[in-house]
Amino acid sequence: MPKHATSSSSEGDEQHPIVDEKKRKRKISNRESARRSRMKREQHIKDLVGQITFLQNNNNEIVQKLNFISQQFMAVETENHILTTHRDELRNRLESLEIVSSYVCGYLKDAPQRNPQPWLLPHQSLPLMASTGFFQF
Repeated sequence: MPKHATSSSSEGDEQHPIVDEKKRKRKISNRESARRSRMKREQHIKDLVGQITFLQNNNNEIVQKLNFISQQFMAVETENHILTTHRDELRNRLESLEIVSSYVCGYLKDAPQRNPQPWLLPHQSLPLMASTGFFQF
């Protein structure tokens, strides 16, 4: 007869409860580990959702700022185009006036030169001359 068959039933009973206790403890440990793992995963998901919300808000703010700056850029670009067109028109008028002036004065060298200080009237840049007979009646 094999040796294990000859062993007393009391020995089998003594080992069986020890194995069952180990299995029970292992199951409890596994359940607790699974619970901790689920909690960590849930917390990680909450953190990711919070990060998504934060980044979406930042993205929306950046898009709003970009739209505002783009509108300002377009306004400045439009104003610049208008001013450039106005400048070109004024240059053309000035050139036309200089040409007409050269014909009126006879020669281009006799034409009046541009006033370097256009805010001053021509008579303001000339010295005043006094005459003794000027105020006689």
